[in-house]
Amino acid sequence: MNVDYDVYKIRTRITEKGATVEAGPEEIVGRRDRETRRGRWERLDDDLTYDAAALDRQVVALDQIRTVVRTFRDRLFTEIFPGRSEVPKTLIFAKDDSHADDIVQTVREEFEKGNEFCEKITYKTGTARIVERRLGADGKETEVVTYKSSGVKPEDLLSSFRNSYNPRVVVTVDMIATGTDVKPLEIVMFMRAVKSRNFFEQMKGRGVRVINPTDLQAVTPDARAKDRFVLVDCVGVCETDLIDALPLEKNRTVGFEKLLEAVAQGSTKVDVLSSLAGRLARLDRRIGAEERAMLAKLAGGRTLAEISATLVEAIDPDAQAERARAVAGLPAGAAPPAGVLEKVAKEMLREAAQPLRASPELRKALTDSRPASPPIRPQARLRGQARPAGPERRAGERLAGPDARCARGGVRGERRGQDLPQGPR
Repeated sequence: MNVDYDVYKIRTRITEKGATVEAGPEEIVGRRDRETRRGRWERLDDDLTYDAAALDRQVVALDQIRTVVRTFRDRLFTEIFPGRSEVPKTLIFAKDDSHADDIVQTVREEFEKGNEFCEKITYKTGTARIVERRLGADGKETEVVTYKSSGVKPEDLLSSFRNSYNPRVVVTVDMIATGTDVKPLEIVMFMRAVKSRNFFEQMKGRGVRVINPTDLQAVTPDARAKDRFVLVDCVGVCETDLIDALPLEKNRTVGFEKLLEAVAQGSTKVDVLSSLAGRLARLDRRIGAEERAMLAKLAGGRTLAEISATLVEAIDPDAQAERARAVAGLPAGAAPPAGVLEKVAKEMLREAAQPLRASPELRKALTDSRPASPPIRPQARLRGQARPAGPERRAGERLAGPDARCARGGVRGERRGQDLPQGPR
């Protein structure tokens, strides 16, 4: 039996409609590299208009993130969990690794409870981001960001999230989205949009797990019992028309070794890469830490989970279109030229398959691991998909407001955060 859930909405103007940064002689904006996060300042030549889809991807509005986090903090003990004093175990879904870094930093600053209070658990966990403020030759202060290995393993942080008092808040992208139980979890917070109904149900399903009161109080002392969890919707995911995503597995009758052989011979067919993504993800969940480390070494430092995630992104038409727009210098939402889109798609597929194509040793080790082929049956359920929680109840009047609604059932009062200035990435 699973617990029920309520929905609490937090909205900001630019979350729903985007905004415009006006160009001017005094308007200086920061540009930040997505991977290294190194920044530079420059003057806008033209107005920069962006929509909600570009927020936290092409454009970073740190004050918008702060508004959402601050609203969550201020309403937590009065409306979301009234009467509580300990922050319930909270899982926040971010758009990408860079967005997750911004959220972690903001949560730490707003709650002022130390770094252990909030942690990031993604495929890049284990790399520490170090920010130093330095004065330049012109006397202006700039941020210098460097990275180094922290020695922290994602599995260790996840174990602490399950069994220890800290961390209270964890930010992830998709590493904890499926197949991971955190029974004391009482808040699931969406700061990213989701289009797939299957994926949404899996992400939401992280909060439905039942836990006995004694185990819950061991990590959250002021909790009496887990009779519900709260889905905090910051992006309108509850009103989104979700689609029924197709399963990754496209070649159920083709053996794992033959799929690897096809990639070795240069194949970038979507069906081949999609099937490999699904089987590598399943294999990664079944092997131990020692074998996982051995395979990562053969793959040039990339884990099976990372390879699988890259394959999934490479076959995603939305991801292909987004990169094609960036190559063509087009704004978010614009249709990229067909030629550019085709070229970018081929590059993404080739890059995603590269770790498997380039290493015969890795392919042999994967074959020796003998992952089980998926069962041949119609309408197979995705592994790790959350079971439906059953009918959803309406929240009590204490949290319901005139605008409160959710397409998926359950209601929560809608709170609108106040927007502050923003700038582009």
